[in-house]
Amino acid sequence: MDISVARQLIDLNTRFYRDNAASFSATRKAPWDGWRRIVAHVAACVDALAPGKPLKMLDLACGNMRLERFLSEELPEAPFEFHAVDNCGELATEPSLPAGVVYHNVDILGALLDEAPGTPEMLKNPWGIFTDACALTCCFGFMHHVPSFKLRVAGLRELVRHTAPGGIIAVSFWQFMHDERLASKAHDAEEAARERGLLAPAVLEAFEPGDHLLGWQDGTSLRYCHHFEEREIDQLIEALPADTVRPFERYSADGRAGNLNRYVLLRRIPGSEPVMKA
Repeated sequence: MDISVARQLIDLNTRFYRDNAASFSATRKAPWDGWRRIVAHVAACVDALAPGKPLKMLDLACGNMRLERFLSEELPEAPFEFHAVDNCGELATEPSLPAGVVYHNVDILGALLDEAPGTPEMLKNPWGIFTDACALTCCFGFMHHVPSFKLRVAGLRELVRHTAPGGIIAVSFWQFMHDERLASKAHDAEEAARERGLLAPAVLEAFEPGDHLLGWQDGTSLRYCHHFEEREIDQLIEALPADTVRPFERYSADGRAGNLNRYVLLRRIPGSEPVMKA
């Protein structure tokens, strides 16, 4: 995918969440069922990686921080230090946040797109947030907003790079086209975009397999979403340095049929070398 198209899709989603933050957050209060299988692994991290000190956790694309609330409620004794990253402050300004939350307003994908040879500081820390590695790094409900395979790999590599040896990387991949209702909504949104000129024809023509649009309550707002088939998930994991991470669990959860999200849990291999840019 051309970088200019990728940037337009990123901008489309940035506008969507900025303009619809209140209504979107109102529909995103309950924790995901798939998160519950991660709790035991997080508890083990407390004992193994952070005995007697804060457990650093990175939440990439934190939204309204319901993951932070969920983990705080499930593990009230865990000494969490949450690093919540997003570029939509309107979503992240929810009241009654749990203790230990540090919010970083970062244009995650913009920073990765802007990386280029000769910018060593960006290459060292493109999100500009912190350098300490975390015992747990999570990315839920975001990978489907990342345009192009190359950028998805770059995002995953950054997650690994921010994870301490022995720590856990937990990622979800949305498989919404397996749901008849959502597949129909995607078809309708794409037809509306073409007929009403809601998105430039050149952008629509540049869509890759799995790329779709979804609408929202107002009938005009659009967001770019990518549906993941199992083979692409395999390829994304295979693109990570084999000597740095090891997948140890993979499962489906969420939605009425329990198959809307495909979860992959990886462990950062103890003693592994720092992850460099591809």
